[in-house]
Amino acid sequence: MSPVLDLSALVRTARVIVCCGSGGVGKTTSAAALGVLGAKQGRRVQVMTIDPALRLAQAMGLETLTNDPQQVPLEADGELSALMLDSKRTFDRLVENYAPNDRAREAIFANNYYQQISSSLGGSRELVAMERVLEAVNAGSHDLLVVDTPPSHHALDFLEAPRRIVNLLEGSLTRALVRPYGLAARAQFNFFRQSSAAALKFMERLTGVQMLADLSDFLLAFSSMFEGFKERSHQVQTLMKQPSTGFLLVCAPEPGSLRQVNQFAERLSAEGMTIAGVLANRVSPDPGWQGGNEVAFSPADAALVDARSDRAFSAQALSHRLCQALEAAAALHASDMLALREVAQGQLPLHTVPRFDHDLHSMADLEAFAGQLVLGQSQP
Repeated sequence: MSPVLDLSALVRTARVIVCCGSGGVGKTTSAAALGVLGAKQGRRVQVMTIDPALRLAQAMGLETLTNDPQQVPLEADGELSALMLDSKRTFDRLVENYAPNDRAREAIFANNYYQQISSSLGGSRELVAMERVLEAVNAGSHDLLVVDTPPSHHALDFLEAPRRIVNLLEGSLTRALVRPYGLAARAQFNFFRQSSAAALKFMERLTGVQMLADLSDFLLAFSSMFEGFKERSHQVQTLMKQPSTGFLLVCAPEPGSLRQVNQFAERLSAEGMTIAGVLANRVSPDPGWQGGNEVAFSPADAALVDARSDRAFSAQALSHRLCQALEAAAALHASDMLALREVAQGQLPLHTVPRFDHDLHSMADLEAFAGQLVLGQSQP
């Protein structure tokens, strides 16, 4: 049997909660509900979501989520704010903060490669997300930061992608190959500039001369920021390993989602990071069914129910059909509980939230979800 995860205590004591997991398991809603729970406990909470979340914004009483924290209207002893990360704006702010001078800053902003990296390069979103996490913690304006990470097909992409980008930009192989060739490319480009425009365009398409020149210009301008990026990366790694930071693995009782949880658990443990536990959403509720008609109905009640049966609809008595429905619900619940027993070999604290019978689209729904984080559901 898995130990019970006390989410109320986690929200009360943690400084950062990072929600990890695959897509489609209610991770963003869980992050928002944790924020509601924290505010109800009197804490100043900021929820940072990485993915577009229009429905979540509407549920919080906001027209939309932006790159800047917005106060969420909520009756609570604490405060709740939320933001949706804008990768481009945050990356631009990084350049503004760490570029050594105006000339380098303008050169980076004007470069085509920077536009690609800051907007669409794999891992750039995660890099700036970690930057915002560090920025929010250092600002000290909140007691608790709840981070909704992007859906990931590979464990720890959220932490590894920023490190990969830094390594890519400062790698010795990149510098050895691109810088000298970039200088040669610019020399060739200046030579061919004297020829006809048609010949120049042909040679650019054939050799990629301008492409290499742009890449070299970008690396040369960006190199002045490497040390700042590395230092921030180290600070993030330190923050992620502090006892006050907890990783909450969010899942559903489905094979693919549970495999992701096990992958995250293994990698987080190997990295020396604190796993707060597992939050399993959309678990089939326990109908309290033990089997047998006598458990559901007394003879008198069964007779009363059967008297209201529509024999034209089914030849079976209504009490029997109801018992079959209860039996099916009990089987679904048992199946979910069995699947959850396999999560991390039952060693991680677990909290389950039953499946809701409707989409969550209002603050009342989020508060109801937050209530489920406290009530304590049956554990496998």
